Amino acid sequence: MRPILLHLHVPRASGSSLYAWFRRAVGPSGVVQANAAAAVQQAVAGRRSETEPAVVSGHFLHGVHAGFPGQPYRYTVLLREPVRRVLSLFRYIRSLPHHDLHPVLNQPGMTIERFYRERLPGTGPRNAMVAQLSGILGTGVTPAEPHLEQALLNLLGEGTMFGVAEDAGPLLQEVAGFLGIDHPPEFPAVNRLDAKEAWGGSDADLAAITAANQLDIALYARAKATLAGRAAR
Repeated sequence: MRPILLHLHVPRASGSSLYAWFRRAVGPSGVVQANAAAAVQQAVAGRRSETEPAVVSGHFLHGVHAGFPGQPYRYTVLLREPVRRVLSLFRYIRSLPHHDLHPVLNQPGMTIERFYRERLPGTGPRNAMVAQLSGILGTGVTPAEPHLEQALLNLLGEGTMFGVAEDAGPLLQEVAGFLGIDHPPEFPAVNRLDAKEAWGGSDADLAAITAANQLDIALYARAKATLAGRAAR
């Protein structure tokens, strides 16, 4: 039985670009989008062949594979430097009227520093990569050191292929080999914000993001070190 690839889409970490790359690489019928665990399980259970779908992509949590025992799988994920990722997330939310935090971030006088200081709702700007990779995102549990350790185990284990958004090339090569793609397409740029968007990003804002995302910063540093070690071999 051919393994299925589970694209764990980290928001604002080139996940939409990776999804588009998959569609070009294996064809639209080879990729399914699913966010909820039940939807992922349904997509896997509904496979019509070994190649349809080859990839399930979405904002699901690590651990979703437990819902389809006996089906071989691999996760793939792109990470992004945490402070820049969260700054991009804040800017992105400000452009989405349907997002629950859109009214909050568009209040008069709202800054990122104030958002954190007033402890306004929203887990995405607080160690969300650790939360997603450890399987607790959206559960109401606050990420802590044990969740960082679990996230690292999941990320660095044999069941996951990972890379960083700042240099996706090595991951794309690994994934192309896994999927048997002889001539992988170029990596597209999808869902990018206007470069002129300047909301946030002051020294105080960046300091607030840094203070609120120490676990993600540690995760990213370990990931980068691991990738550098592999490249040096």
